[in-house]
Amino acid sequence: LAETHQLQLTSAQEVINTPNITALEPVVQKLAEEDPDVVVTCVYDCVPWMKAMRKVNWSPKAQVFTVCVGLHGFAEEMGPDAEYIMGVTPWESSLDIRDAVTGLSARDFADMFQQETSDVDVPFQAASAASVISIAVQALEGSDTTDEVALSQYIASNNFKTFYGDVGFDSNGQNNARFLLIQYDTSGIVRTVFPEETSSGPILYPMPSWDRRDCAKLSQCEVSGDTCTIEGKCACRQPDIYRPVGAGESAECIPREDMNFINTPLLGMGYFLVTAVLIFAAATLIWVYYYRKNMLVRASQPMFLTLIVFGSIISSLSIIPLGLETEYRDSNNIKKVDAACMAVPWLWGIGFAVTFSALFAKVMRVKLLYKAASKMKRRKIESKDVFSIMFIVLAIETVILLTFQFVSPLRWEREVLRDINGNAVESVGRCESESGWWFFAALVGFNILCLFYALVLCFQTKHIPSDFAESNYIFLSVMFMFQVLVLAVPVSAM
Repeated sequence: LAETHQLQLTSAQEVINTPNITALEPVVQKLAEEDPDVVVTCVYDCVPWMKAMRKVNWSPKAQVFTVCVGLHGFAEEMGPDAEYIMGVTPWESSLDIRDAVTGLSARDFADMFQQETSDVDVPFQAASAASVISIAVQALEGSDTTDEVALSQYIASNNFKTFYGDVGFDSNGQNNARFLLIQYDTSGIVRTVFPEETSSGPILYPMPSWDRRDCAKLSQCEVSGDTCTIEGKCACRQPDIYRPVGAGESAECIPREDMNFINTPLLGMGYFLVTAVLIFAAATLIWVYYYRKNMLVRASQPMFLTLIVFGSIISSLSIIPLGLETEYRDSNNIKKVDAACMAVPWLWGIGFAVTFSALFAKVMRVKLLYKAASKMKRRKIESKDVFSIMFIVLAIETVILLTFQFVSPLRWEREVLRDINGNAVESVGRCESESGWWFFAALVGFNILCLFYALVLCFQTKHIPSDFAESNYIFLSVMFMFQVLVLAVPVSAM
C-alpha cells in the first residue's frame, strides 16, 4: 500500500497487548531516531502511546489512530494534547451531509442519540443502523415497487444520501463510501478533514512539536506579546533588551543578563596608563644608558636602576590580565581567563621582587662601602656581592607563587546576584580560589617584612651625602611600593 501511494515505510513495530508507557517508550525512542512524517498506531488504548511520546518529547508531523479519536474519554484525559491528532472512521458526527428523507445532519442524529441514550459517545454502528431506514424509504420511493428482487437491484445500482454519508454498494454488497479522516482542531473539536467534499474543517498539518504547543498554550510567551518559535522557544520583540529562556511551558523572555563587566572607558583608561608607564620606562632606560658614564649616574649604579625599571614594567603589566573577563565556565575562552587570573599575582609578585630587590641591593651596597670606609678599610664591593640578596627575594617570591599555582590556583567564577525562575538577570565574575587568601597573606607578609627592612637600611644610611646615596629617594620609593601593596593586593584578590 505504501509503494502504491509512493510512500516509504520506515519501520513497523509490534507491541504487547494493552501496553503501558514503559513498554511503549523504547518504541517511541526508535521512531524519534527515524523521525518519520506520519505514524499510524493501532491500539485500543491510545493514552499510553500519547504519554510515551510526551515523555520522550517527540512527535511526528501527523499521528493517526485507528480508534480513540472522537471518543469522549480520550479527549477528556488528553486535554489539549489531543489537538492535531487524527483518526479514521466510517462515520463522524461532524460529517457535512444531510439525510435525503429526514433532512437530519450527522450532528442532528448524534444530538438525538445522546438525548435518548444519555451516552456521551455516538458509535458509528448506531448511525449505520439508523441510516438503513432512510435507504429503504429512498429505495421504495425511487423504485416504486415492493418487490424484493427489484428493490435489491435498485439499492445495488444507486447511491443514497443519509446522515451516515453518501451510501452505495459494490458487487459484493460492501459500502462504497470511503473512510473518513477526522482530526481534533485547536479548540479540541473533532472535524472531518477528508474527503474534502464532506469535510467540516481543513486538515492541520504538520502537527507542532510538544514544546511549540506548550509554549503557545501554557507559557507566558505569547501572553506577553512575544512569539513562540517552531522549536517552542520565545522570540522576543525587543532582542536588544530581552533574551529568550526555556522551552515549551517554561518559554519566556527575560531581561538580558547584566554581567557587570568592567566598563569600556575604565578599561581604556587602565590600558592607557599601562601604555604611559611603558613609554616612560622605555624613556628612562634610554636616559640611563645615554648617561651611563656620568659620575652621578655611575654612583647611582646603572645596572640596579635598569632592574628597578624592568621590575616596574613587570608589575604594571599585571593590569592587562585584570581586564580579561568572560561569562561562565562553559565559555570557549575560560582557559585563557583562568590563566589571566593567575597571571596577576605572578606579574605583580615577580615585578615587586625585582624592583624591591634592586632597591634593596642598591642601598645595601652603599651601606657596605661606607661601613668599610668608616673603619678606614679599603673594600671593593662588586654587583655579584649583592646579587645573593636579589636571588633570595626572588626565590622566596617564586616558591610562594608556585605553591599558589599548584595547590589552589585562582579560577574564574561567576556569582548570580539576581534571577528570574532560575535564569540569571544579574551576575558578577571574579577570580576565586579556595585557599587564595592564605597565599596572598603570605605574599603580603613577606613583602611587608622586606619593605620594613629596606626602611631600616634607608634610616641607617641617611647621613651619607645624597650625591652618593639616595636614601631619601629610596625611602620615598619604598613608601610608594608599600602603598601600592596595600591597594593592589585586595584589588587583585577580588
